[in-house]
Amino acid sequence: MSQREEGQHPEDDRAVPGPSARPSPRRLLPGVLRWARTLRTRLGRRARARSRTDGPSVSGVLRERYFPEGRGAPWHVRARAWAVYVVLTLLAGLAGFAGTYVYDLWSTEARLREQREAERALDGEGEPFTSDVTYDTTSFDSFSVVLDRPLTAEEGRTLQATPASEVWEFLRPLGGRMIPLPAGPGSAPTREGWTGGTGGHGTAVFTLNLMSARTSQLSIVDMNPVNVSCADPTAVTVVHQPPSGAASYPGVVVDLNHHDPMLYISDEGPDQGEPFFNRRRIDLGGGLEPGGLRVEAQVTGRSCEWEIEARYLDARQNTGEVILRDDDRPFVVDVPPRRPAQYWLAGYAFPDAGGRTFVPCHETPEEFSCAPGLGIGEAD
Repeated sequence: MSQREEGQHPEDDRAVPGPSARPSPRRLLPGVLRWARTLRTRLGRRARARSRTDGPSVSGVLRERYFPEGRGAPWHVRARAWAVYVVLTLLAGLAGFAGTYVYDLWSTEARLREQREAERALDGEGEPFTSDVTYDTTSFDSFSVVLDRPLTAEEGRTLQATPASEVWEFLRPLGGRMIPLPAGPGSAPTREGWTGGTGGHGTAVFTLNLMSARTSQLSIVDMNPVNVSCADPTAVTVVHQPPSGAASYPGVVVDLNHHDPMLYISDEGPDQGEPFFNRRRIDLGGGLEPGGLRVEAQVTGRSCEWEIEARYLDARQNTGEVILRDDDRPFVVDVPPRRPAQYWLAGYAFPDAGGRTFVPCHETPEEFSCAPGLGIGEAD
């Protein structure tokens, strides 16, 4: 063993490597790189495993969608950005709502005006008004019922025992047609017209029910008979209940014998006999109640078919015409034949009727009361 020199520290005995014993940095660098690569690979695997298991977070998706530039920014910067974004979104929504509200206020009147125009145009496309016809066969004390065939002996016996109030119900199923007698004072004024024919005087009375589904009002300002077609009567049997008086009814009356027939006022009063639409009109639509017009059509000599042309004026001052009919048929006025094969007259016209309601005048033509109904004494 070697002797220490005086004053030498015992730790100084450790071996001190020489310059050749220290590792070179070049020799350490590959190992460090391998370790870094290994660490990076492991971290990447863990990250991929987590992404496959948990998926992306909501905040991460939102950051990538709305703030891709904020990657790596401090959280307080991102929070401020979010706050600014939310405020701007709310302001944009409020601005849009305010703009819509202001536009609605500005355009309300124009839109309402356009809507009203569209509604009026649509309203004007439909039928201006329609009509329904109800023939009056119940309110007459005097009438004639005509048939196109003679009554059988059995039907004649039944008729003689039937009260006058039930005659129509008996004869209607046999093909009878009601001819009410004229109202009297409300008849149409005398005018130039055609004559002739083999029939007597006939009348038809019906109520013309007028209805309009339009929301705007319109007015019927004129009505005229058109397409009048007349022919000799076809009836051969007449059952007659003479009048016991006359009365006028509110409505209109028209004489189809006139060359230019028109509707006249039949009401009692100073306007009676005046052209109806010179003084009045019929208002329909706009929520008004349907209008009913009583029409009495008269004709002498021939039975006639006819229609009514109604002229109207709507709320937009447009005019138009509508042809009125009895459903799909023309209106009809029957006249009794002047010389029927059978003529049954009410029993009260005979002092010796023997309780019979109707007497067969064709069996006793010599009776004074029977002569007019059988045409006896009339010129051909």
